[in-house]
Amino acid sequence: MAPNRRDVLELAGAAATMATVGTAPSLAVTAQEATDDLPAYSRWLTIEDGALEFAYVEWAALDDYVRDELEEADPDEEVPAAYEADPMIAPASEGALAVYFVGGLTLGQFRLGRLLDDAFDSTVEGLLRTIDAFVVTGRMNPGEIDAQLTAEPEAEFLVQLERTTEIDGFDVYTPVTDGDDAAIAVDSDALVVVDGEDDPLGILETTIGAAAGDVTRATDDADAFEWAVGTAGDGDVAVGQYGSQSDDELVDFSYEGLEDAESIVSSLTIEDEDTSSGDFAAVVDDPDEAALERSLGATGSDRSIDVDGNQVTATATWREEDLAVDRLRSRL
Repeated sequence: MAPNRRDVLELAGAAATMATVGTAPSLAVTAQEATDDLPAYSRWLTIEDGALEFAYVEWAALDDYVRDELEEADPDEEVPAAYEADPMIAPASEGALAVYFVGGLTLGQFRLGRLLDDAFDSTVEGLLRTIDAFVVTGRMNPGEIDAQLTAEPEAEFLVQLERTTEIDGFDVYTPVTDGDDAAIAVDSDALVVVDGEDDPLGILETTIGAAAGDVTRATDDADAFEWAVGTAGDGDVAVGQYGSQSDDELVDFSYEGLEDAESIVSSLTIEDEDTSSGDFAAVVDDPDEAALERSLGATGSDRSIDVDGNQVTATATWREEDLAVDRLRSRL
């Protein structure tokens, strides 16, 4: 099942402070190369019906920490209101956990859940979730993925697929049983999963087409989103939206001062074993500077908030001595 808000905020601040709990030595990763000075994951994003929501995790940087914390999380523990009120912490933490939970469940039904446990020859570097699709980037072994997808199901909840077509060099798999609304595409660099949608093949074509440059990307479709993701989207965890949030919202940006935002992007990045930083960018019609000052980065330190017309930017730093770290250490 999807995580509820208490589950998510149980680990609020986690992405910003994970380097302080002994995980820094495992952070050497080979990330996708950015294109045109934009985060590499942005090439998969498109605007549909005037809106977009996404959550991205640099998985190689977060997997050990997230897995350990999820095993130890206490859903009855009180969540500090400060975390819930900080748009630079709660949405990114919520997005990271939503990617983990939903990604694991989505992959699991196709025998691919153990990709996140490094149990295959294929390796995962990044995880991107949108309302319609789930994208796994890294070094994929198509033959290994094929064997998992096409195997006879040992349990009722497992879905067997077969290779049926190709999209821009990706092998495409669809369920053997009619009525299952899913489709998966794989090549040597990525795995794209669409599940529970009315037109899974159409969504695959759009998502893969955007990555290939054949479909208009969100960054080419909306100047406000291009500016926001280019300003604040390059982090170990990044979340954002363009336009109105859907009923199936990935993260909650319903904060005072952000109600009229055209686009919002927020990210968290590990700087060293004791320090992490956050970046925030939003395009807001007639921004309420006082409201934004009260909330943006309020749980961190060294805050900087700037409002230039309708463009809002903010940065903050979280160190070992901050409240978020003290709280995490008390739970370990």
